Amino acid sequence: MRVDFNPAEMPRNDFYKLLTATVVPRPIAWVSTVTQEGTANLAPARF
Repeated sequence: MRVDFNPAEMPRNDFYKLLTATVVPRPIAWVSTVTQEGTANLAPARF
């Protein structure tokens, strides 16, 4: 099934929600590291 969206006909909030839900990359994993000094780091990672 195909659905077409016309941004000019959509409320601004609805278009923003659609855009961010489909285009914005999301992290698929969390990568944690610890330096030799003991400083922890947590960062999102995506492929």
